[in-house]
Amino acid sequence: MNTVNTVKTLLLLALFQILLLPIPIFSNPVTATSSFVHFGKPTKEVLAKARAAAAADFRPALHLWLKENMRIDVDTASSIKRFAFGKLAARCLGFADEESVVKGRVWTLSLIVSDEDVRDALDSHNSYYDALAVKNFQDARGSDLNAALPGAIGALCAAMAKIMPGGEGGGVKVDDIRANVQILFDKMAVKSATTVVDGRPGSLPQRSPDAVFSIDGNPLTDFRLTATVQGGRVLTQLETDEHGAVPLKKYKVPFVHNGSMLNVTPDARRYIDADEFIRYKDLGIRFTKGQDLSYIYKVPALTYTLDYKANSLSKSIAIPPDFLADAHVRKYLKEFCGLVPASRGAADLNVKIMVEFSQNVHNDTEEDGYEMRAVAEFRGAGVERSGRTQFEKRVGFGLSLPAGEYFWEASGALRKLIGDALSQDR
Repeated sequence: MNTVNTVKTLLLLALFQILLLPIPIFSNPVTATSSFVHFGKPTKEVLAKARAAAAADFRPALHLWLKENMRIDVDTASSIKRFAFGKLAARCLGFADEESVVKGRVWTLSLIVSDEDVRDALDSHNSYYDALAVKNFQDARGSDLNAALPGAIGALCAAMAKIMPGGEGGGVKVDDIRANVQILFDKMAVKSATTVVDGRPGSLPQRSPDAVFSIDGNPLTDFRLTATVQGGRVLTQLETDEHGAVPLKKYKVPFVHNGSMLNVTPDARRYIDADEFIRYKDLGIRFTKGQDLSYIYKVPALTYTLDYKANSLSKSIAIPPDFLADAHVRKYLKEFCGLVPASRGAADLNVKIMVEFSQNVHNDTEEDGYEMRAVAEFRGAGVERSGRTQFEKRVGFGLSLPAGEYFWEASGALRKLIGDALSQDR
């Protein structure tokens, strides 16, 4: 019995010592990869493209990591949360270790951010925006509501840019800031005597809206807005002047159909230094005083002549008949640019579009590149605009190019060239 008890005692002591050992922490890094075919050492340009592709792959990997490890599900459908997530991803990538593996001709570039670094980046992100929210909210104090508004909006954006599980953490509470911003928006007033923008496309308007913003009876100055036209295309970003007026008369009439809408909407992006539209709806702010403005364009249909040519320098690229003909270009000029072909006499615009296809050989990646180069020019009626584009699609040696898919994408690149050239404000 003594021997048995001794063995039991030793076993219990061993188990107790095991329980006292530190519990191992399993690392769960965030990893993003990009693979490409290349012979020899990749050039700086190739590596830059690979890093950009891996950085894009890092975002969904980070989104999943937050969900699985922190119980945080970032709503990237919200403009402010999408902005915050992009900032966090960029902060994480600052810690990334880079690894490359070669298997045969395939290079795989990996960006790896450790579990600890992701957590540190998240903590730093939240601390930064928490402190920014507090600072901006302090700047929003005072009786001058016009001066208080930027700080209040900036504080709300910063507070909502935090990425937290469940709640918002310390600092100023989101609900408190939002209530303050809503009070300021409810004190605004907007007056506009006309709902029509009258003028020729490509020229300054002959008549434009004279909307004026005020707050608590005083002009609301430097209030940030974004003007968009049909299809959500951004016309310009602007702010109210010293009289609280929206200076749309300074911006040329775009190439749109008669009756097209112009929407002028408050935009919070510049209160948080964002590159994309930050919707007040996503901030939880309601427009109760007509701050969201809509107008109608009254424009003549400009006539045009078209000189369109498409040719191929390579026998391997056979341009389909519907791309060789100009009907697809004329359709775009009519439906999206509001232009009509001239029937007789002088036209308002002379349009020239030259398209050229060629084949490039990329020996370093064993690929054939099928390239489209295009030039678009618009002249007349006080308009002088032009643009260039280049579109290439690659396939491995010995593989055939899917012609239908390629020319569909090439026609999209050509339409974008036309739209971008006509959107130039000069």
